[in-house]
Amino acid sequence: MNENIATILFADLMNSTELAKNLTLLEYDDMLVDFQNTMFEVVSHHIDYFGYQGDGVDSEWSISGDELRVFLYSENVGYDILNALLIATKIKLAWLSSAFNQKVLNEGRLVSRIGVGINCGKVIKDVRPWRVKIGKAQPNIEGYAINLTKRIESASREGSVYQIMVGASLYKRCQQNKHINVAFSHPRSLVFKGLGQKIPVYEVISFVNFEVLPSMPDSIKEGLLEKVEYTVSDAMPEPWVFIVLLRSYISMMAANSENSLDVKAVELAEQALEVVDYKPVIYNMLGWLYTHGENVRNLEMAFHYFDQCLALEPKNEAALLHRARILEKMGQTDLARHAYQEILFQNRHHAEAQRKVAQYKTAQV
Repeated sequence: MNENIATILFADLMNSTELAKNLTLLEYDDMLVDFQNTMFEVVSHHIDYFGYQGDGVDSEWSISGDELRVFLYSENVGYDILNALLIATKIKLAWLSSAFNQKVLNEGRLVSRIGVGINCGKVIKDVRPWRVKIGKAQPNIEGYAINLTKRIESASREGSVYQIMVGASLYKRCQQNKHINVAFSHPRSLVFKGLGQKIPVYEVISFVNFEVLPSMPDSIKEGLLEKVEYTVSDAMPEPWVFIVLLRSYISMMAANSENSLDVKAVELAEQALEVVDYKPVIYNMLGWLYTHGENVRNLEMAFHYFDQCLALEPKNEAALLHRARILEKMGQTDLARHAYQEILFQNRHHAEAQRKVAQYKTAQV
């Protein structure tokens, strides 16, 4: 019996039964075909783009009806988690900008949304004798973790930000991995049918990753930014879209390809503050924009926004680092040194803070 630690993702169309009541049979078929084509384009491209071999070696996935199932089981669980979060964000983004949903948006109707559940756990990957007898000698993936992840996905309907729910196993691994820039809600204890006990689930409330748009398939990437920008002008924009869009603007500015984006980005970030409940990520982005934007550069405003972030999250390493850099630019040497020391207090291996503190000590000698 072969046991693997798998990162499991379930995704399906939310409220598809209610949608079916309000669509003609032809519209419902169009939606389903568009959904399956979109999921295929995103997942098949992602698996190849990020170096998975697929074919059951380190991953496998399938689409059935309005449901997507993805199993990632390379030897690097942290990498699998990162990729599951990327896939979840990308399928939601691609579906939001799909032909079906763009048509719905243009008609002033509510778009169809995707709910996602992700968790980690042991799975059994074996060839069952009965499968050999029916001529399907491929390994079959089974395990409690699969059933649990499906139930976690069902809880995504109760989400209010990303509507991506994760289980305790994945949550704990993310807390231990500082390289995954993700934040979660407080746990919700839910009783799932057939499990007989309360299970904690967490909603993704922020996932900042520059690879979301650039790693999209070319067939979806063309015109994607404009479609996403259109969705935030909707009367009921989804909060997570602001985070993805702002991160994309910042990536383009950092690459020196779009120097004129800073004014638009600041306006969008200020709009996001009215929509996004988890504000530290928006405060950090505003701080970055006022630090590096050519047309909006204002170090005092940047410092203010990083302080706003730290008022909510005193240990937010990104805000601490940017604030230390600003103090250094302003010539506030003592305050900058203390700021870098504060970073080392919670992360003694932080390379930049180590280097800066050492430089300040040398200067004092």
